[in-house]
Amino acid sequence: MSRYATLLLLLKHMGYVNGRVQFQKLVFLLEKNYHINSGYDFIPFKFGPYCQTIQEDIQHLIDYGYVEHEEVEKPAGEFLHRYQITEYGEQYILENDFGEIYDQVIQDLCYDFKNYSTRQIVEYVYENYPEYTAHSEIKELYFQPKPKREEFTSADKLLDRKPIITPSFVKWLDEEIKTTTKELDVTEVPMEQQSDELYIDDLVIEMLDIAYEDIASKAQEISTKIMLEDYSESGAINNKMYYIFEILENLLSALQEKDLIGIYTEFANTKTNIQMLDELIALYRTSLKSDLVRLLFEFIEDVGFFLDSIDKIVTL
Repeated sequence: MSRYATLLLLLKHMGYVNGRVQFQKLVFLLEKNYHINSGYDFIPFKFGPYCQTIQEDIQHLIDYGYVEHEEVEKPAGEFLHRYQITEYGEQYILENDFGEIYDQVIQDLCYDFKNYSTRQIVEYVYENYPEYTAHSEIKELYFQPKPKREEFTSADKLLDRKPIITPSFVKWLDEEIKTTTKELDVTEVPMEQQSDELYIDDLVIEMLDIAYEDIASKAQEISTKIMLEDYSESGAINNKMYYIFEILENLLSALQEKDLIGIYTEFANTKTNIQMLDELIALYRTSLKSDLVRLLFEFIEDVGFFLDSIDKIVTL
């Protein structure tokens, strides 16, 4: 597998890469996390693991016309290096068979880290591969060493020091409940009264949590695109989108607590704000790129499926 193929497949599946640091860290993680020999040797450098050959190969690909490079000005006046594969680069991949497995592994890497910001990727690398932070100039900003195990007090010692509830108290409480129940002649609650309680299986909650995380990833992707393109409408759309995200979090909490009033309140609140987001998209649609509009509508659709699922659960 050529080194050029690694870089081109990475760009193909990422869509684009923002910055040299992000490029370096993604190739590094391909080797370390996915055990792919990319042909690059990394050393601890001022921003963590670094390979000069990667920068040289990227420049060669730019010279060949396989990669497009542009400098994007950030709000602070700094410039961000953005890399994208060109149609010639994609044609090069099509004309050469690099192996389905290799392509799939790189696709998995991009899927796992596509929604990570550069800061998040650096933090991940620093936390999992601290040996490459030895010469880092930004170590204090990105690397938070985990406390040593001996700094924690074991649970056994805490319980020996101060028991929370003694076994004798639990036994006494159990006997008191039985005695009181017998004196009051309390029977089991009839079935028709039990049916009023909302029953939600733990597995259903876990599945909804997964769906919630997917929606969160989509929101992060959209937010990143909006900020990178520096849309003037970013404030209104981003604020509305994250407000919906917060409502969904409250909705999940209400489900876990089996709070019917809370469920119906947050359910209606979500639908109202989804409608408002839809109106914002319609208002600014002509100034937004088509791929961003598509992502926004996918976000709305995902939230709609999420609400439909909850509606069916509550109805059952």
